[in-house]
Amino acid sequence: MIKTIFFDIGNVLIHIHPDRYIQYLADSTDLPIDVIKDAFPLEVHYAYERGEISGHEFFLSFREALPQPCCLKESDFWRGWQKLLGKETAVVPLLQTLSANYDIWLLSNTNPQHIRDELESQVSFLDYIDGGIYSFDAGSRKPDSAIYEYALEKSGAKANESVFIDDLKDNINAAEKQGFIGIHYVGEDQLLEDLNNLGIEIEKMVASV
Repeated sequence: MIKTIFFDIGNVLIHIHPDRYIQYLADSTDLPIDVIKDAFPLEVHYAYERGEISGHEFFLSFREALPQPCCLKESDFWRGWQKLLGKETAVVPLLQTLSANYDIWLLSNTNPQHIRDELESQVSFLDYIDGGIYSFDAGSRKPDSAIYEYALEKSGAKANESVFIDDLKDNINAAEKQGFIGIHYVGEDQLLEDLNNLGIEIEKMVASV
């Protein structure tokens, strides 16, 4: 019996716009978009999402990776960071309905800036959850096995009674290895079908979603 449903955030509950972030930084530095993309320190970003470095250290690593001397201000860096986040998706009303009968948790690779400074004041779906598993608290990122173990420990859920919904197949595969029931999110209609196939009745939401 399914008791708990874990949702990824980015591109499942909220639209993500990396193009807006890159464009803002390009405009702020008068550098080409390709230069901004090439300079982005991916491994440092992962470290930030794991809570291993501060936001300031993340900014410094990015600025140092740009052609020098660089005029990028930290305030502009974080304004651009805010532009990554878009509007809520059509999945949010579905999450609200599911929360009446299931424990709902978030399971996301994310960072303190987005959670504490943006999401907490801008989205509605936090009202419908029992808790959040964030990579910067877990000290690990999907698809590392440790974050799924942390999610089960913190939520008190059992893997074989839990559904995990994510837009990245690698994350789903890793969750399934830990015993979760995985749903690879590709769109609202497919999600409705997959949930129904698991015996999760959600007909009331079909018209809304």
